[in-house]
Amino acid sequence: MPESMSYYLKSLLFLIFIALTSETLQAQTTVPITITNQGHVMVKAKINGVEGNFVFDTGAGLTLVTKKFAAKIKGLNKQDGGYTAFRATGEKLDADLYDATSLTIGSFTETHPVLTIFDVDFGPIDGLISLMSFKKQVVTLDYANKQLIFETPKSFDALKTNGKTVALQLEISRDKSLDMFAYFNINDKLNLQFSIDSGSGNNVYRINSKYMPVLGIDSTDTVNVKVTTKPSDFNPAVLTKIYTTNLQSIALKDLPSAKLENQKASFVEGLIYDGIVSLSWIGRKITIDVNHAQLIINE
Repeated sequence: MPESMSYYLKSLLFLIFIALTSETLQAQTTVPITITNQGHVMVKAKINGVEGNFVFDTGAGLTLVTKKFAAKIKGLNKQDGGYTAFRATGEKLDADLYDATSLTIGSFTETHPVLTIFDVDFGPIDGLISLMSFKKQVVTLDYANKQLIFETPKSFDALKTNGKTVALQLEISRDKSLDMFAYFNINDKLNLQFSIDSGSGNNVYRINSKYMPVLGIDSTDTVNVKVTTKPSDFNPAVLTKIYTTNLQSIALKDLPSAKLENQKASFVEGLIYDGIVSLSWIGRKITIDVNHAQLIINE
Protein backbone atom coordinates (compact mmCIF):
# COMPACT_ATOMS: atom_id res chain seq x y z
CA MET A 1 0.00 0.00 0.00
CA PRO A 2 1.40 3.42 -0.93
CA GLU A 3 2.55 5.45 2.05
CA SER A 4 0.15 8.27 1.23
CA MET A 5 -2.79 5.85 1.16
CA SER A 6 -1.75 4.30 4.49
CA TYR A 7 -1.56 7.74 6.06
CA TYR A 8 -5.00 8.58 4.66
CA LEU A 9 -6.57 5.41 6.10
CA LYS A 10 -4.98 5.96 9.49
CA SER A 11 -6.25 9.52 9.55
CA LEU A 12 -9.73 8.39 8.54
CA LEU A 13 -9.83 5.69 11.22
CA PHE A 14 -8.65 8.21 13.81
CA LEU A 15 -11.43 10.64 12.86
CA ILE A 16 -14.03 7.86 13.04
CA PHE A 17 -12.72 6.88 16.46
CA ILE A 18 -12.95 10.48 17.68
CA ALA A 19 -16.49 10.81 16.33
CA LEU A 20 -17.65 7.60 17.97
CA THR A 21 -15.97 8.50 21.25
CA SER A 22 -17.51 11.97 21.20
CA GLU A 23 -20.95 10.52 20.52
CA THR A 24 -20.55 8.13 23.44
CA LEU A 25 -19.44 10.90 25.79
CA GLN A 26 -22.39 13.07 24.75
CA ALA A 27 -24.99 10.34 25.12
CA GLN A 28 -27.53 10.45 27.90
CA THR A 29 -27.00 7.95 30.67
CA THR A 30 -29.78 6.54 32.81
CA VAL A 31 -30.10 4.58 36.01
CA PRO A 32 -33.21 2.80 37.24
CA ILE A 33 -35.14 4.18 40.20
CA THR A 34 -37.72 2.61 42.44
CA ILE A 35 -40.79 4.50 43.59
CA THR A 36 -41.92 3.32 47.02
CA ASN A 37 -45.57 3.08 48.04
CA GLN A 38 -45.05 6.35 49.92
CA GLY A 39 -43.69 8.02 46.78
CA HIS A 40 -40.02 8.20 47.70
CA VAL A 41 -37.55 8.02 44.81
CA MET A 42 -35.01 5.30 45.59
CA VAL A 43 -31.72 4.98 43.72
CA LYS A 44 -28.63 2.80 44.11
CA ALA A 45 -25.51 4.84 44.82
CA LYS A 46 -21.99 4.22 46.00
CA ILE A 47 -20.03 6.27 48.50
CA ASN A 48 -16.32 5.51 48.36
CA GLY A 49 -17.26 2.37 46.44
CA VAL A 50 -19.79 1.06 49.00
CA GLU A 51 -23.26 0.62 47.51
CA GLY A 52 -26.44 1.53 49.35
CA ASN A 53 -30.08 2.45 48.90
CA PHE A 54 -30.69 6.19 48.89
CA VAL A 55 -33.59 8.59 48.56
CA PHE A 56 -33.16 11.21 45.83
CA ASP A 57 -34.17 14.10 48.06
CA THR A 58 -34.42 17.65 46.73
CA GLY A 59 -35.42 18.85 50.19
CA ALA A 60 -32.58 17.25 52.16
CA GLY A 61 -30.28 20.27 51.98
CA LEU A 62 -27.16 18.19 52.41
CA THR A 63 -26.38 14.55 51.77
CA LEU A 64 -26.90 12.27 54.76
CA VAL A 65 -25.97 8.68 55.55
CA THR A 66 -27.06 6.64 58.51
CA LYS A 67 -24.54 5.74 61.18
CA LYS A 68 -25.04 2.05 60.35
CA PHE A 69 -24.15 2.59 56.68
CA ALA A 70 -21.26 4.93 57.50
CA ALA A 71 -19.64 2.12 59.49
CA LYS A 72 -19.16 0.22 56.21
CA ILE A 73 -17.33 3.07 54.48
CA LYS A 74 -13.59 3.58 54.59
CA GLY A 75 -11.94 6.92 53.97
CA LEU A 76 -14.46 9.32 55.49
CA ASN A 77 -12.58 12.24 57.02
CA LYS A 78 -14.31 14.38 59.61
CA GLN A 79 -14.01 18.12 59.09
CA ASP A 80 -12.93 20.30 62.00
CA GLY A 81 -16.01 22.51 61.66
CA GLY A 82 -19.66 21.59 61.55
CA TYR A 83 -22.97 22.85 60.23
CA THR A 84 -26.13 23.88 62.06
CA ALA A 85 -29.25 23.09 60.09
CA PHE A 86 -32.94 23.60 60.75
CA ARG A 87 -35.59 21.16 59.70
CA ALA A 88 -38.68 22.65 58.08
CA THR A 89 -40.44 22.44 61.45
CA GLY A 90 -37.75 24.63 63.02
CA GLU A 91 -36.05 21.74 64.79
CA LYS A 92 -32.34 22.51 65.19
CA LEU A 93 -29.85 19.89 64.02
CA ASP A 94 -26.12 20.18 64.70
CA ALA A 95 -24.37 18.21 61.99
CA ASP A 96 -20.79 16.99 61.80
CA LEU A 97 -19.44 17.11 58.26
CA TYR A 98 -17.33 14.48 56.53
CA ASP A 99 -15.28 14.54 53.34
CA ALA A 100 -15.74 11.50 51.12
CA THR A 101 -13.74 10.53 48.05
CA SER A 102 -16.64 9.92 45.68
CA LEU A 103 -20.38 9.54 45.27
CA THR A 104 -21.34 7.45 42.25
CA ILE A 105 -24.73 6.88 40.63
CA GLY A 106 -24.46 4.76 37.50
CA SER A 107 -21.88 6.47 35.26
CA PHE A 108 -22.15 9.78 37.15
CA THR A 109 -19.52 10.51 39.80
CA GLU A 110 -19.23 13.46 42.12
CA THR A 111 -15.70 13.80 43.48
CA HIS A 112 -15.02 14.94 47.03
CA PRO A 113 -18.64 15.18 48.20
CA VAL A 114 -19.40 16.44 51.69
CA LEU A 115 -21.92 14.57 53.79
CA THR A 116 -23.23 14.23 57.31
CA ILE A 117 -23.87 11.16 59.46
CA PHE A 118 -26.86 10.71 61.78
CA ASP A 119 -27.77 7.88 64.11
CA VAL A 120 -31.27 7.32 62.71
CA ASP A 121 -33.15 4.24 61.60
CA PHE A 122 -34.64 4.62 58.12
CA GLY A 123 -35.21 0.88 57.75
CA PRO A 124 -33.88 -0.26 54.33
CA ILE A 125 -32.85 3.30 53.44
CA ASP A 126 -29.14 4.07 53.90
CA GLY A 127 -29.37 7.81 53.43
CA LEU A 128 -30.47 10.83 51.43
CA ILE A 129 -28.79 12.33 48.36
CA SER A 130 -29.27 16.08 48.14
CA LEU A 131 -29.16 18.58 45.28
CA MET A 132 -25.59 19.45 46.24
CA SER A 133 -24.42 16.58 44.03
CA PHE A 134 -26.11 18.11 40.97
CA LYS A 135 -25.00 21.72 41.05
CA LYS A 136 -23.30 21.27 37.67
CA GLN A 137 -25.18 18.25 36.32
CA VAL A 138 -28.64 18.56 34.78
CA VAL A 139 -30.71 15.59 35.88
CA THR A 140 -34.19 14.36 34.93
CA LEU A 141 -36.61 12.40 37.08
CA ASP A 142 -38.73 10.28 34.74
CA TYR A 143 -41.52 8.99 36.95
CA ALA A 144 -43.32 7.23 34.09
CA ASN A 145 -40.34 5.11 33.04
CA LYS A 146 -38.77 5.00 36.51
CA GLN A 147 -35.43 6.42 35.47
CA LEU A 148 -32.96 9.01 36.66
CA ILE A 149 -31.41 10.55 33.55
CA PHE A 150 -28.14 12.46 33.39
CA GLU A 151 -28.58 14.97 30.60
CA THR A 152 -26.05 16.22 28.07
CA PRO A 153 -26.12 19.74 26.58
CA LYS A 154 -27.69 18.27 23.43
CA SER A 155 -30.41 16.30 25.21
CA PHE A 156 -31.13 19.23 27.51
CA ASP A 157 -31.64 21.57 24.56
CA ALA A 158 -34.27 19.17 23.22
CA LEU A 159 -36.03 19.07 26.58
CA LYS A 160 -36.12 22.87 26.77
CA THR A 161 -37.56 23.09 23.26
CA ASN A 162 -40.40 20.69 24.01
CA GLY A 163 -40.99 21.41 27.69
CA LYS A 164 -42.28 24.18 29.92
CA THR A 165 -39.94 26.20 32.08
CA VAL A 166 -40.53 26.92 35.76
CA ALA A 167 -38.33 29.43 37.56
CA LEU A 168 -36.69 28.24 40.76
CA GLN A 169 -35.33 30.13 43.72
CA LEU A 170 -32.35 28.43 45.34
CA GLU A 171 -31.36 28.55 48.99
CA ILE A 172 -27.60 27.92 49.21
CA SER A 173 -26.16 28.00 52.70
CA ARG A 174 -22.38 28.34 53.12
CA ASP A 175 -21.90 26.22 50.01
CA LYS A 176 -22.83 23.19 52.11
CA SER A 177 -26.60 22.97 51.78
CA LEU A 178 -28.90 23.46 48.78
CA ASP A 179 -32.71 23.53 48.48
CA MET A 180 -35.06 24.61 45.70
CA PHE A 181 -38.24 26.70 45.84
CA ALA A 182 -40.96 27.99 43.52
CA TYR A 183 -44.11 30.08 43.83
CA PHE A 184 -47.54 28.50 44.21
CA ASN A 185 -51.00 30.03 44.18
CA ILE A 186 -53.26 28.92 47.03
CA ASN A 187 -57.07 29.19 46.78
CA ASP A 188 -56.62 32.02 44.23
CA LYS A 189 -55.73 34.23 47.20
CA LEU A 190 -52.07 33.85 48.08
CA ASN A 191 -48.84 33.44 46.11
CA LEU A 192 -46.49 31.62 48.45
CA GLN A 193 -42.94 30.35 48.05
CA PHE A 194 -42.80 26.61 48.73
CA SER A 195 -39.91 24.21 49.08
CA ILE A 196 -40.16 21.50 46.40
CA ASP A 197 -39.24 18.30 48.19
CA SER A 198 -38.99 15.01 46.31
CA GLY A 199 -38.06 13.34 49.59
CA SER A 200 -41.41 14.12 51.19
CA GLY A 201 -43.20 11.40 49.22
CA ASN A 202 -46.61 11.47 47.52
CA ASN A 203 -49.37 14.01 48.05
CA VAL A 204 -47.55 16.22 50.51
CA TYR A 205 -48.88 19.77 50.75
CA ARG A 206 -47.73 21.48 53.92
CA ILE A 207 -48.41 25.14 54.61
CA ASN A 208 -47.36 27.40 57.45
CA SER A 209 -50.29 27.55 59.88
CA LYS A 210 -50.03 31.35 60.09
CA TYR A 211 -51.80 31.53 56.70
CA MET A 212 -54.92 29.75 57.96
CA PRO A 213 -56.86 32.92 58.94
CA VAL A 214 -56.37 34.71 55.60
CA LEU A 215 -57.48 31.53 53.81
CA GLY A 216 -60.61 31.43 55.94
CA ILE A 217 -59.66 28.27 57.84
CA ASP A 218 -60.66 28.11 61.50
CA SER A 219 -58.27 26.00 63.56
CA THR A 220 -61.03 25.35 66.12
CA ASP A 221 -63.43 23.91 63.52
CA THR A 222 -63.51 20.31 64.70
CA VAL A 223 -65.82 19.25 61.86
CA ASN A 224 -63.59 20.30 58.94
CA VAL A 225 -60.17 20.47 60.59
CA LYS A 226 -58.34 17.51 62.11
CA VAL A 227 -55.65 18.28 64.70
CA THR A 228 -52.74 15.90 65.31
CA THR A 229 -49.22 15.98 66.72
CA LYS A 230 -46.22 14.29 65.14
CA PRO A 231 -42.90 13.37 66.79
CA SER A 232 -39.62 14.12 65.02
CA ASP A 233 -37.73 11.29 63.30
CA PHE A 234 -34.54 12.65 64.87
CA ASN A 235 -35.85 13.47 68.37
CA PRO A 236 -39.20 11.92 69.42
CA ALA A 237 -39.47 14.48 72.22
CA VAL A 238 -39.95 17.22 69.63
CA LEU A 239 -43.64 17.38 68.72
CA THR A 240 -45.25 19.37 65.91
CA LYS A 241 -48.93 20.33 65.82
CA ILE A 242 -50.60 19.80 62.44
CA TYR A 243 -54.03 20.93 61.19
CA THR A 244 -55.38 18.87 58.27
CA THR A 245 -58.16 20.14 56.03
CA ASN A 246 -59.05 20.62 52.36
CA LEU A 247 -57.76 23.39 50.12
CA GLN A 248 -59.91 24.79 47.33
CA SER A 249 -56.89 24.77 45.00
CA ILE A 250 -53.12 24.77 44.73
CA ALA A 251 -51.34 25.62 41.46
CA LEU A 252 -47.78 26.18 40.30
CA LYS A 253 -47.58 29.89 39.45
CA ASP A 254 -45.36 29.43 36.36
CA LEU A 255 -47.34 26.41 35.18
CA PRO A 256 -51.07 26.89 35.92
CA SER A 257 -51.87 23.52 34.32
CA ALA A 258 -50.16 21.93 37.35
CA LYS A 259 -53.19 22.51 39.54
CA LEU A 260 -55.07 20.48 42.12
CA GLU A 261 -58.54 21.20 43.45
CA ASN A 262 -60.20 20.14 46.70
CA GLN A 263 -56.84 18.84 47.86
CA LYS A 264 -56.15 17.67 51.40
CA ALA A 265 -53.35 19.71 52.95
CA SER A 266 -51.60 20.09 56.29
CA PHE A 267 -51.08 23.39 58.07
CA VAL A 268 -48.01 23.07 60.26
CA GLU A 269 -47.15 25.14 63.29
CA GLY A 270 -43.63 26.54 63.36
CA LEU A 271 -42.87 25.83 59.71
CA ILE A 272 -39.86 27.91 58.68
CA TYR A 273 -41.09 28.16 55.06
CA ASP A 274 -44.33 29.34 53.50
CA GLY A 275 -44.87 25.73 52.60
CA ILE A 276 -43.55 22.43 51.27
CA VAL A 277 -44.86 20.34 48.38
CA SER A 278 -43.93 17.01 46.87
CA LEU A 279 -42.55 16.88 43.33
CA SER A 280 -44.26 14.09 41.38
CA TRP A 281 -47.65 15.80 40.86
CA ILE A 282 -46.03 18.66 38.90
CA GLY A 283 -45.17 16.42 35.95
CA ARG A 284 -44.24 12.90 34.97
CA LYS A 285 -40.87 13.95 33.56
CA ILE A 286 -39.13 16.72 35.49
CA THR A 287 -35.70 18.10 34.65
CA ILE A 288 -33.75 19.93 37.35
CA ASP A 289 -31.24 22.52 36.17
CA VAL A 290 -29.64 23.89 39.33
CA ASN A 291 -27.03 25.92 37.44
CA HIS A 292 -29.74 28.03 35.76
CA ALA A 293 -32.30 27.78 38.60
CA GLN A 294 -35.07 26.19 36.58
CA LEU A 295 -37.26 23.14 36.13
CA ILE A 296 -38.21 21.86 32.69
CA ILE A 297 -41.52 20.02 32.72
CA ASN A 298 -42.30 17.53 29.97
CA GLU A 299 -45.75 16.19 30.72
